[in-house]
Amino acid sequence: MKKCKGCGITLQNKEKESLGYVVDLDQDYCQRCFRLSHYGDISHFKTNYVSNEKILKIYNRYSSSLFVVILDIIDALVLKSDDLLSFFKDYNVLLLINKTDLLPDNITERKVDQIFSKMLFELNKKYRNIVAAMLTNKYENRFNEQFFDLLSDLKTASVVFAGRANAGKSSLINKLIADKSLTTSMYPGTTLEEIEIMYKGYRFIDTPGLVDVNNYATYLNLEKYKLSKIAKTIKPQIFQLNEPQSYFYDGMLRVDVLPKDKASISFYINNDNKIHRTRYENGDDYYQKHYCEFVLRVKPLAVNDYGIKDSRLFVLKGLGMVKVSGECLVYIHSLANVRLYTSEVEI
Repeated sequence: MKKCKGCGITLQNKEKESLGYVVDLDQDYCQRCFRLSHYGDISHFKTNYVSNEKILKIYNRYSSSLFVVILDIIDALVLKSDDLLSFFKDYNVLLLINKTDLLPDNITERKVDQIFSKMLFELNKKYRNIVAAMLTNKYENRFNEQFFDLLSDLKTASVVFAGRANAGKSSLINKLIADKSLTTSMYPGTTLEEIEIMYKGYRFIDTPGLVDVNNYATYLNLEKYKLSKIAKTIKPQIFQLNEPQSYFYDGMLRVDVLPKDKASISFYINNDNKIHRTRYENGDDYYQKHYCEFVLRVKPLAVNDYGIKDSRLFVLKGLGMVKVSGECLVYIHSLANVRLYTSEVEI
């Protein structure tokens, strides 16, 4: 049966509201992909996550291939605490850390190299199947050349592109083959089945993204997801305080800081969003007044408390990062059942 060249779904012309619909079965792209690619139309777009169980079966069919496991930069900061690599323990893995250009300008390329060189050394003690690792960003002109040189060195002709939803798998393949044949969007769940592409003697296999239950994107609607997604170099929002304060990020996050003396808090989030600050004693009233409806539609915020003596970096996948410095007590209210990570990385 013919499949869509953009998302991999089987094409059909019977049910207009179902996935894979085309007017004519001679067409190469389903209506969903066509409208996304040509018009940016998401009016009929729904996040269609493929189950991890189904994706693991896809991986198993290509078990002799090289697996290019792609992470975005913020997920990569907590890779040691994540379970992502356990999905690939039986395969040869090229680890590719994507979107490094999202980090603030003060974090130099050399600093990024130092962070991940140390991390990869420690990961190799646990996972012996990581055969190589690369860093990339969308402005790296030499990446394609380096990538194909590495494939040649590894003597592989079949390459599976894998990882979490919306890590940039399809976009990377389009870049490597200098084409836009695969459908891409800023939303997770765009790729629905595996897609094979032959290029320069290599077989590239694009795959749907693994669902991450510890990522905000899994639970947000399209509107909230668009507001929260980080797509440009982060410009941190930094606050100094010497008395208890509460900070709010559009109902998705609340941070209370009770300093012993002086403290600071930095938010690494979508630049288009502004953090609202209020006095700690007004925090509950402010939240009930402005954000109670959000909680009812998604899931309640759970509270984690931390005593900090110097500084701590917290990572909320799909949302951003929060750094707190100074001796203080911190209450972080984040989506229930979504893990709040602490990172050893200094930024």
